[in-house]
Amino acid sequence: MAKLFVICGHGAGDPGCCAGGYTEAERVRALGRRIRALGGSEVELGDMSRNWYADGGINRLDTDAPVVELHMDASGIATAHGAHVIIKSGFEPDDYDKALADKLSAFMPGRAEKIVRHSELANVNRAAARGINYRLCENGFIDNDGDREKFNSNIDELARIYLESFGIKVTTSAPVQQTPLKQPAKQATVIESFGGRYRCTVFRLNVRSAPSLSGSVVASYGRGQTVVLDDWYKSADGYIWGRYTGGSGKVRYIAVGRATGKPEADDYLVKE
Repeated sequence: MAKLFVICGHGAGDPGCCAGGYTEAERVRALGRRIRALGGSEVELGDMSRNWYADGGINRLDTDAPVVELHMDASGIATAHGAHVIIKSGFEPDDYDKALADKLSAFMPGRAEKIVRHSELANVNRAAARGINYRLCENGFIDNDGDREKFNSNIDELARIYLESFGIKVTTSAPVQQTPLKQPAKQATVIESFGGRYRCTVFRLNVRSAPSLSGSVVASYGRGQTVVLDDWYKSADGYIWGRYTGGSGKVRYIAVGRATGKPEADDYLVKE
């Protein structure tokens, strides 16, 4: 019987956070595969072709094993770095949470808190409502060069942290993991082509202080107005968010369109 069920965040057209020629969805799937390869039959790897957030998969998940959902963070701030564990607000961390938080923060330090509580994250709430032993882990910041390099170069060490935290022995039959190319050409092309001048296609499009619907509205664009976005983008709350630096010198975020994995005719911002 499996001792750990692993969910890889984003996917199915949703890249998650993107930086340095990599996407969050691809990287956490690489980690998920290594956890499964090194952990053998004691690890069950959830269907990686799905987006477990978008399709509500936890609402139908049938497992008695503790669950971990893998993610990487992004902030747009080069100095932000480190890993941590997220659990449901009002819950106390169990032994799995504590072990995982201690090991992850030692492997990839930088967060003010090793364990944080959230009440607004869909899968955190879905798991809590069903009594599933669940935590979400941010494995560093994909837009921090140090975190990204540590993740890529030491992915088996990171995978072993998960296995050790859940009392799983490493199998000796797993093939050696090869270090990925630092700049996968296909993904880098996507990221490099994202930046540029965009035209607003809707009556009113909010500008926010953070790349999510929870960010404060600080300005807006109207139909026909243009904005120049840089090459960074992030998927959150079902949307792809672009970024630019305003006249005040502050970084601002704006929803480009729905997170479908490609430009759409009904996007809120269309590249000129």
